Amino acid sequence: MAHRKNRNLSGKELNELWGVGAKHALYREDGKWYHRLREFPGALFDANGYVVFETEKDYLECEYLQITQHIHVPKGISAIPGYVCISEQAHFQEVSRQIRKTAKQKSLYTDRKRKASGRKFILPPEPKPADLAKPKRVQTQTRRVLRDTKISQWVKYIHEYRCQLCGQTIELGNDKFYAEAHHIQPLGEPHNGPDVIENIICVCPNCHVLLDYGAVLLNVNKIANVEGHEIDRKYIEYHNTVIYKRL
Repeated sequence: MAHRKNRNLSGKELNELWGVGAKHALYREDGKWYHRLREFPGALFDANGYVVFETEKDYLECEYLQITQHIHVPKGISAIPGYVCISEQAHFQEVSRQIRKTAKQKSLYTDRKRKASGRKFILPPEPKPADLAKPKRVQTQTRRVLRDTKISQWVKYIHEYRCQLCGQTIELGNDKFYAEAHHIQPLGEPHNGPDVIENIICVCPNCHVLLDYGAVLLNVNKIANVEGHEIDRKYIEYHNTVIYKRL
């Protein structure tokens, strides 16, 4: 039973959980060998993230793929331009399982509440924004980083919108909640932190301001967490040495 519980999620399951929108999705832990993609958009997943081929032409002309009866990727799919890195340390499966577990818990809670009240009860939709893992830049009068990414949304979701520092949950009514995602090593210049799960924590607005202004020291052992969400100590160290302003 333990083996069944901890099995790797398939490409199809990961595709659905992360809202990638592929018609055919395949998973391989090392990202170097797959069956052929048959429908498009098609997605290939590995232990850290995924890459999407919007059209069959993009797939067939990709110089990083050796396509015969199967797909061989000598350098791994992480070398392909457009690769979306969710995790730097192969935590993609763990956080995805936690997302699915949270979704099931919310579904059970919804069913119980609906039966108890006799009313139709609709669970707030799971956040699935179109932004991918790499911070994107858009051209306006100045260049800015798009911070509210899919990974940030899912970190808030698996923590059920509860601040990892103070434990506060902000309820907006109608079973809707609010929280913010903080990149411990900020995305923008000059910090240029990565948009990966190891660099993100779920916080309330008050704690977010304190972190942004370097008014609080972080202790990884005092940050509340859930299974599957690993925080890399190097980002904690970056905050404490670069961002935190000692009095």
